[in-house]
Amino acid sequence: MKSKNSGIKLVGLLLAFALIFAITGCSAVKTSTAPAGSSTSDTSAKTAVFTDMLGRKVTLTTNVQRIVLVRTMDIYMLSAVLGKELDTKLVAVGQSFKESDIDGYNKFSQVYKNLDTMKNVGSVYDDAINVETMVGLHPDIIIVDKQFYSKSCIQKMIATGLPVVIMDNNSDPFYGPEKSMEMVGKMLGKEDKVEQMVNYANSKTDTVLQKIKGIEATGAKKPVLYWECGNVSPDTVGQTDGDVTTSWGYVWDKLGADSISIGTTGQALNAEKVLASNPDIIIIGGANWNPTANIMRLGFSATQQSASDHLALYTKRAGWSDLNAIKNDRLYALHYNLYGRPYGFAGVEEMAKMLYPTQFTDLNPEKDIQDFFSKYMAMPYSGTLWAQKNK
Repeated sequence: MKSKNSGIKLVGLLLAFALIFAITGCSAVKTSTAPAGSSTSDTSAKTAVFTDMLGRKVTLTTNVQRIVLVRTMDIYMLSAVLGKELDTKLVAVGQSFKESDIDGYNKFSQVYKNLDTMKNVGSVYDDAINVETMVGLHPDIIIVDKQFYSKSCIQKMIATGLPVVIMDNNSDPFYGPEKSMEMVGKMLGKEDKVEQMVNYANSKTDTVLQKIKGIEATGAKKPVLYWECGNVSPDTVGQTDGDVTTSWGYVWDKLGADSISIGTTGQALNAEKVLASNPDIIIIGGANWNPTANIMRLGFSATQQSASDHLALYTKRAGWSDLNAIKNDRLYALHYNLYGRPYGFAGVEEMAKMLYPTQFTDLNPEKDIQDFFSKYMAMPYSGTLWAQKNK
């Protein structure tokens, strides 16, 4: 027969075990690091809900390791956010970086050694990305610009449940790229670095736009501008951009230029209209689209001399020697894709100097872009992204 003391001891032991179980159970809940708004299947698989730039709620892993860019040129944004980590985290791009941007490829390959191992998933411009291929990549995030949201392939990815996030670089060329970087930086856990970059870039842009407002308030005459894409030989007239709601047309409009291209976009402006308008300033958009063609080549391997020499070819066009822009040495070149890159603020500074050379003598965009690269990019700056004939 058990004693009363034995019964008391047994009850005490049971109570002790129960207390220990309760304490350890509470501890397991408190040490969970799942962020608010996330769901987890175990302690190693954490997710969080983010809002993209279309207001969509997207659930992503908090430890993104596999990134897909459907637009190859967004590698510039991702490089600024990730630095050298891009080499291991970017697994696929829309088109071949080497074939679609030889200038950028040559520059980035100095730092990133895995560019040739990335899978090319096809052209989003042609709506030619295969969804099954994307599923097979097991991406943690697929970054898409707003302009492609309505594409069938993007809609199929979303319907399939792939982690598609939408950014928006084009609606506001001045601040859109920075907003996109802020969104992506938060999703990739790089908020601190991105905040520094964005503050630096936005402060430069703010200074320019505030001064433009002051100039306009004086009632000063707007500089008459003609802009042309230099992706063809100078003996052929390239397309212009006169849509003030987006892209270059938007940029020139906000900087106070009187663009003669308004109403004409994606095609050449009539040569006689250029002569009749007699622009104060002419800017040729350049890039390294083709390494052998006779085009307006700008980029990481270009020089002021080579760009100036090429600009001289435009002055041989019929009637151009009589234009104010040519007579006053206001024929310039500017990188075609500069406004959409994380260091596009330097392009804004240079554009302001082109349009208002006496009012913006204090700006030094060359120094500013070199500073940005040394602080935030994974490689040093080189080459030239803008030029002036005879400079």
